[in-house]
Amino acid sequence: MAKITFMVPYSDIFEDIQEVFTQQNDCNWTIELLAIDGVPRRIDYKKLKTDVVVARGMTASMAERVMEDIPVIRLPVSGYDVIRAVLECQTRYKSQRVAIVGTEDMVYGARSINEITGIEIVTSIVDNEEAARKSLTAIKNDGITIVCGGVVSTRIAEQIGLKTVFIKTGREAIYQALIEAKRTYFVKKQEQERSERFRTILDYAIEGVVAVNEQGNINLINASATEITGLEGKMEGKPADKVLPELRLGRVLATGVAEVGEIKTLGDRQVIINNAPIAVKGQVVGAIATFQPVSSIQELEGKIRRKIYPQGHSAKFSFSNIFGKSRAIGRAIEIAKEYSAVDSNVLIVGETGAGKEMFSQSIHSASDRAAGPFVAFNCAALPENLLESELFGYVGGAFTGAAKEGKAGLFELAHKGTIFLDEISEISIKMQGRLLRVLQEREIMRLGDRKIIPIDVRVIAATNRDLGEMIREKAFRPDLYYRLDVLELHVPPLRERTGDVLQLFEYFLHSYCSRFGKPDKTIEPAAQQLLDRYSWPGNVRELMNIAERLAVIAYSDTITKEDVLSAFNPEKDALAAGLEVNAAKSSEPSPYTAKSKQKLDKAILLEVLQDVNYHYAKAAAKLGISRTTLWRWLKEM
Repeated sequence: MAKITFMVPYSDIFEDIQEVFTQQNDCNWTIELLAIDGVPRRIDYKKLKTDVVVARGMTASMAERVMEDIPVIRLPVSGYDVIRAVLECQTRYKSQRVAIVGTEDMVYGARSINEITGIEIVTSIVDNEEAARKSLTAIKNDGITIVCGGVVSTRIAEQIGLKTVFIKTGREAIYQALIEAKRTYFVKKQEQERSERFRTILDYAIEGVVAVNEQGNINLINASATEITGLEGKMEGKPADKVLPELRLGRVLATGVAEVGEIKTLGDRQVIINNAPIAVKGQVVGAIATFQPVSSIQELEGKIRRKIYPQGHSAKFSFSNIFGKSRAIGRAIEIAKEYSAVDSNVLIVGETGAGKEMFSQSIHSASDRAAGPFVAFNCAALPENLLESELFGYVGGAFTGAAKEGKAGLFELAHKGTIFLDEISEISIKMQGRLLRVLQEREIMRLGDRKIIPIDVRVIAATNRDLGEMIREKAFRPDLYYRLDVLELHVPPLRERTGDVLQLFEYFLHSYCSRFGKPDKTIEPAAQQLLDRYSWPGNVRELMNIAERLAVIAYSDTITKEDVLSAFNPEKDALAAGLEVNAAKSSEPSPYTAKSKQKLDKAILLEVLQDVNYHYAKAAAKLGISRTTLWRWLKEM
């Protein structure tokens, strides 16, 4: 509910104000009648708790000067009010000369009253007590003895011996004042709400905003602008070209031409600035600058890229996922952790299946880029023409079959994060040249486009080949090699990780048994010895495959040596066949070994199968032959 404070100039008007207010029957308002008793200066205007003030004459003038935040509505004095007062002077004092002293709205049009009444009217416009006293003294000296006016004018006139008639306000003026007070309040409230909404938007805007008037003085600056520039104190009213010369708003005011995309340094931060003139009906009346730190734009751009292209580019592993107690793997982890603390490019060297990608993900997860994307790509997976579009992206229509909307490349998606380029040795010399430029300039260009896109990406590359030898054979660019090989990490093969094989195997076996709903299994010593002695040319990846295979095919709760042998496929892996032969040589000679040198007859073969309960892998091991050979003999028989 809103409140009107009515500064009552004289007691006779109390009843009229209350009656007019009641007749308006507006339950959204309350009214306070404040008798000023002819002494407006005694009111403490700043302590008034109200929404709008209605006052008359010099009381209204004083209220307007003091009350900045509360609207003041003038209680008008109509021409009828003045005529009534002048006619009362003529009737009461029989005078033909009357002075009307008051504010401008009170004496407006009074000069024409003499034409109606035949009375000589002298007017004097005053808006404070001092001016009123001087004017009334001059009027008295001029021989005028009768004064019409408001509270202050008549009080002073009586003090210096003049006769007075108080100009009263009619009910119609009261009615109009109350209507205007309500209208003004609602307009001001709407303006305040609009202004507050605008200020809130500006203060919560990411960009800094500075606006100037036609003279180049700041009339608006938001919270972001204050934070970015480091300015302190009140900036409104100060010349922008002196306070913030980098914005060059004075030039925009002079030329009326917008300046977009300017990069300047404000304090210790690089910002991108957009300037534009503010014009009303073609006339430049101000200018506005919006600016934002380049670093914030890059960070926001990275978030947008990840939002638009949600492809699950994230690291799943950390150093805690790398198992092994061997000295070789421990040293590799220590070095990799040191590399995580810096942002230099890394080249990971290691055999196939040794865990190069796991190390790359762990480095990313422990780095300052952990919150950014981790994008992994195998460079040997695609032909050169597709490799280029995959890494750098393309615009719509760049080539036959290109998506209409274009596509972001992996380097774009890795912005503010890490890109892992596996098998880097497999890219062509041409692609090596383009990749070198990306590493040097930290920017890419999509296929079919001319626009340069800046990127902030850490590159981790991996290879299982000798890049030095490839350089000597002119199959790999030395300049690219030195860009990639800033920090080199050697991931040891499994055969060099003494004591890690069984720990890793047991971990993988337990994981696969849980995944497949199989009971957990133990490993007999002979099987452990066999696993530990194998050279594992496929490294950890091969070990995982064998563990998964045994989790499926081993029916017993204990994995035997025969189970391990059966998990290898000699036809697919000559090295696994070598393991089987070596294992057979190291075991006790089978009574059937000599016979198995030649083709066995059906009776012997059936005897062996019966001994092992038709377990073909165990039968093959007992005979000292491969399962493939056993199957071939069975087929022939």
